[in-house]
Amino acid sequence: MNKLPEQPDTNTDDLVKKNAREQQQPTPKNDLTPSTTSANTASAAPPAQAGTEASPVGDHSPQDRPASALPENNTIAAPRNAAAGAAGTITATASRPRLSRRRIVIWLIELVVLLAATEHFILKPRLARSRAEKDQAARTAKQEQEVKEVIRPLAERARVLPGLSEVFPAYLAPLTGLADGSKNMRDTQLSVSEQEGLPVEVVNSIGMAFRLVPAGTGLIGSPPDEQGRGSIEMQHVMIFPHHFYMGKYEVTQAQWRQVMGEKNNPSHYFGDSRPVEEVSWYDALRFTNALCEHEGLPLGTYRLPSETEWEYACRAGTSTAYCFGNNPKHLDLWADYADNNYQSTRSVGQRRPNALGLYDMHGNVWEWCLNKYTNYPGDETPEAEYHQWPTIRGGNWHVAAPECRSANRCRLPGASVGNMLGFRIIRTLSTNVTSNENNPH
Repeated sequence: MNKLPEQPDTNTDDLVKKNAREQQQPTPKNDLTPSTTSANTASAAPPAQAGTEASPVGDHSPQDRPASALPENNTIAAPRNAAAGAAGTITATASRPRLSRRRIVIWLIELVVLLAATEHFILKPRLARSRAEKDQAARTAKQEQEVKEVIRPLAERARVLPGLSEVFPAYLAPLTGLADGSKNMRDTQLSVSEQEGLPVEVVNSIGMAFRLVPAGTGLIGSPPDEQGRGSIEMQHVMIFPHHFYMGKYEVTQAQWRQVMGEKNNPSHYFGDSRPVEEVSWYDALRFTNALCEHEGLPLGTYRLPSETEWEYACRAGTSTAYCFGNNPKHLDLWADYADNNYQSTRSVGQRRPNALGLYDMHGNVWEWCLNKYTNYPGDETPEAEYHQWPTIRGGNWHVAAPECRSANRCRLPGASVGNMLGFRIIRTLSTNVTSNENNPH
């Protein structure tokens, strides 16, 4: 009996053809990276049996392939399903997890702390500096308005003082912020000027300006309750019987070179208008002697002030720690010292003057005085080596406010030098003076 030819399995053949067509079509684009797609496709393919070579699906007809090797419907679709599954996995991984309330609260607290720190350490200091600068500008403007009060010149009524001439215009020292007693001293200065024919401000042959310091009685030393007081500052009264002229500023480097030689400048911080420093007590004495010779005056006409003369001129009628009062927070307006400088000297005359019109009596550089250290009345300290040392006054740019007080006493060996050691000088009044009216020349 003739056997009918076997009909091919229609369903299986259709599946094979469908699979072949799908493999010929380009792979649809998706969000998977090439490396991810390859890995997922490889994992979806059935492993090759040992001893045989793996062949891509569709290399053999169904007749040549054993029934067990024919792919089933779910196996044929495995690559697409696997790719779809991988894409779904990547999408799930890329999505951000929901933030917990606890984490949000922690972030808010951290933000509040950061804002508070910014305000405290950055914003508030900047605002404070800005307000201080505005206040300083307002005070400076007020001072400039006050300093415009011109002193009436003596002109022909002025005494003839060898080597000196009257300064015009000269201005009254501003009283704003100064301590009690300042106005009385300034009034006395004007009164003596009118009565004695002594100009309030004079200048010598090398351009050094001097202000009149009237004779009088002054309180020297400090009270026991003064902040920063030293035990050697016993308070007592001193009488100053003679008028004298005190240097309006500390001796500058330009003035030093005019007297001591153009190439002679020992200073560490250079500047013509800065005070000369790195000078010893002996150097200061040599300068005053040379200046007397330069102007043809007897030795001693120019000299260093005594320690008590210096304090009398610095106080300018006050009895407080500073010429402006007892609060060291206001010292910035009158002095260069550690809290507002701590870098170097400063050009003279940049801060406010006292009631006599003297600048930088507090701060900038220590100033050598003429006499050596001695005990004040009531101080029974035994003699020591430092009693042979000259005194220095006024504080400097490197020290704290208490060392810039009017009564603060310091001493150093006369040969000492340093970039905070300078001096100012006084011009004594000769008894051999005549009026311009009698000697017009």
